[in-house]
Amino acid sequence: MKKLYILLSCIGSSFLFSQEINLGNFSGSIESNSQWYQDDEDLGFDAGEQRFRSNNYFKLDYTQGKISAGLQYEAYLPTSLLGYSDKLEDNGIATYYARYKGDKLDVTAGNFYDQFGSGLIYRSWEDRQLGVNNSLRGVRVGYTPNNHTTIKGILGKQRRGFEATEASIHGVDAETNILKAFDKSATSTLNLGLSYVGKHEEYVGSNEVVPSNVSNYGARLNYYGRSGFYGGAEYVLKGEDVLVQNGNISNKLFDGNAFLFNLGYSKRGFGINSTFRRMENMGMFSQRSLSDPSSNQFNEGNLNYIPALTKQHDYLLTNIYVYQAQPNLSFLNQQIGEIGGQLDIYYNFAKGTALGGKYGTKLAINGSYWNGINADFDNGSYDAGFFDFGKKFFHDVNFEVSKKWSPKFSSIFTYMHAYYDKGIVEGGNYNHIISNVVVGDFLYKITNKNSVRAELQHLQSKRDKKNWAAAVLEYSHNYKWGFYVSDMYNYGNDNPDKRFHYYSVGGSYTQNTTRLQLNYGRQRGGLICVGGVCRYVPENNGFTLNLQHSF
Repeated sequence: MKKLYILLSCIGSSFLFSQEINLGNFSGSIESNSQWYQDDEDLGFDAGEQRFRSNNYFKLDYTQGKISAGLQYEAYLPTSLLGYSDKLEDNGIATYYARYKGDKLDVTAGNFYDQFGSGLIYRSWEDRQLGVNNSLRGVRVGYTPNNHTTIKGILGKQRRGFEATEASIHGVDAETNILKAFDKSATSTLNLGLSYVGKHEEYVGSNEVVPSNVSNYGARLNYYGRSGFYGGAEYVLKGEDVLVQNGNISNKLFDGNAFLFNLGYSKRGFGINSTFRRMENMGMFSQRSLSDPSSNQFNEGNLNYIPALTKQHDYLLTNIYVYQAQPNLSFLNQQIGEIGGQLDIYYNFAKGTALGGKYGTKLAINGSYWNGINADFDNGSYDAGFFDFGKKFFHDVNFEVSKKWSPKFSSIFTYMHAYYDKGIVEGGNYNHIISNVVVGDFLYKITNKNSVRAELQHLQSKRDKKNWAAAVLEYSHNYKWGFYVSDMYNYGNDNPDKRFHYYSVGGSYTQNTTRLQLNYGRQRGGLICVGGVCRYVPENNGFTLNLQHSF
């Protein structure tokens, strides 16, 4: 962060006057992600004429008191990385904003990010790894009349590449702590929230039922208590709109809804959290054409945030069969959404106990179960019960044991059992897959600054590509240097010519706020997910260079 000052001096016969004036602070960041692709005959990957691709971001922010402003310049030169939208081409200023933030009033003009409730009705956000940036370009106004109430309104058009979608988005959200309203000294919270999000998009075709305006409503109630208990519920009603599939617009209107419920308890050494969610026709998009799954593979135009509510695994083989949320209505696939839930349990065995040992032991158990919603389809319409579970999509039961054995040595053991309907999640004519994965993660600290970490992994399955083995070896030196080598081997493939090694080797250097990383290897094709949201990456091979710097 940089500060600018002016020193005023006036020297007279009897006095010296000087004053320092703060002209504000500058901050920002630079990020560059580049790849040099190479042909790989075994994988069937052709790098093509454009072997070098690069995604680059330069962010600059300025703050002076209650005023701030900023911009983000992006360059996808000569073109964007594989697996990113073709709207991310060329270079230019992609986002910009000016903001006033006072004690009660908060006004932003330009591009902004926000979220109503859990995001079921509205969320704008950025994730460069996924290629997602759906900020609104317009005006956001927030008002905080007291310390327990927030009201905000939004108006604008959603970003798509370097342009904006055709529709205008507007919305209002209000949230207040009911307990604080009646007792200012209340230590627990009971937050009530109400939301409205509307879309206006003109239509000039011959289909008379297509609406120009769609309105969506949401309500939520969340409780957080001093006793450790917490819970909440949220309901969203999606307004009537047409359905777009394979480029065809329906001549009927369909509404949608979503219900989210969570309940949990947490205290020192123990926690349990449960979540239930039901979604029916809940894909919400800022442009009518983007609601067609056949032409939108890059998470473009999403108005709401619907992550997969499953455990986000950290290892190579636990991320082969990952679930994506299935919120959309499809007459082609006879699906109307999904229903299911997730349960997390955490427990720390205390030091000195039989299972805790000298340094304690941590146990994490997770389970998730997701189905379609059973529905009767008839002549372009359908009928479904609210809690009517249909076809099974996915389940994941896993546990993780973290153990410190000595001041220098620790381990993590993970087991995962999963059911994965590949045809549902990825599309196509596939059967379901049952897999079992075991992982051993071992860390040895040579000194306080140097360490070695090793992973051994195995995936067993009787379908798809069958068995996999993987290993990772990392060395960290002096908090600055890091080196690794890894390999995933599909040794169980029925076709001996398809038993590939997905190897990778590389290193990184970190100095203060700068990090540089270089690696070479193969990328396994499939879904890459961040926070429960995924994008598809084709198999490829080559060099990768990443640079990150903040100031």
